[in-house]
Formats: sequence, structure tokens, C-alpha cells
Amino acid sequence: MKKSYYFEELSSAYDAEIQDLLSDSEGKSALKARLQEKRRELQSLLAMIDFAPEMVVPVFYDAFSFPNAKAMNAAVNCEPDDDDFPTWDRLSSLVKLADWAQPHAQAVLGEGTGEAFMVTAACLEFVRKFDSAAPVADDEEAEDGEKKPRGDGDEDDDDDRDLADAGDDWLGTQGFDSRHS
Repeated sequence: MKKSYYFEELSSAYDAEIQDLLSDSEGKSALKARLQEKRRELQSLLAMIDFAPEMVVPVFYDAFSFPNAKAMNAAVNCEPDDDDFPTWDRLSSLVKLADWAQPHAQAVLGEGTGEAFMVTAACLEFVRKFDSAAPVADDEEAEDGEKKPRGDGDEDDDDDRDLADAGDDWLGTQGFDSRHS
């Protein structure tokens, strides 16, 4: 998926935020509870929609569905200061917002930059759901608690082994002992 610099940077920050929400300090799944907590605290988070939107977007985690992927692909390729950056009025006709998220959207839209934030939230959720190049948490869970499969993983395992072997070879040439010795 081709993304503008704006969405490239924010999607990485959003992925990191979701990673932080996935589990508690004991490694137990905490995503559902932490998302509910963010939703309850929306009023206090609204101050961050301009300078740290990735911290507020989790309020809308899984709130959007995207019947028009082509239009969303075009939206994530725009910069906020471009003339073609969509307005919330235009984008909201291309996405479906879950009923449970409607009160949260109304609270956000009451803010001066709420419309631009809603565009950003929808685009980040689109990237999270559909960008195959986006980093994915191994622990990311579906609503029913099952882990979401992301490919078979064989290619990544081979790449990791190749990289580890190359690193081990390089360390050997630098005078360090090989891990495989």
C-alpha cells in the first residue's frame, strides 16, 4: 500500500501504541480492557488529537468498515496540507462507523480539529487492517480471543535464520567466537 509520509509515520506510531496496549506487565492479553479504558477517558484524551493522534485513535479501534477500498487507498496517499486531502464530510460517506463509536465521533467532531482527526483515524485504521507491509503484533487478537493469522510465517523464519547466519559470519570475521562453534 502506498502511503504519504504523514500516514507512513503515523501508522508506525499507531502500531507501536497498539503493541503497548496488547498485554499487561505479566504478558497477559489486555487489549480489550485497555481499549475500553481509552474510550472511557476520551474527554481527557481530546487535547492530544493535534499533537499525538496515534494516542487517541485506539478509541476507534475496529470502529470502521471500508466498503470503498480504492477511495481509502487514495486518502492514505494524501498529506494533510494537500488540496486533495479528504474532508471528514467527504470521507464519512466512504466508510461505515460502528454504532458504538458514534458518541465518540460526536465528541471528537465537537473539537476544532475534530474533522481532520476523524479522517486520520479512519485512514490509520484502514492501514492497520489492510496494509500487508505494516508491522503486526504476534499477540494481536481477534475479538473472540483467537490469534489472527498473518500468512504462514515460513518466509519470515527463513529470512530471520539467513540474517542471523550472516551476522554470525560477520562476527566471526571480526574475531568473535561463532555461536555455532
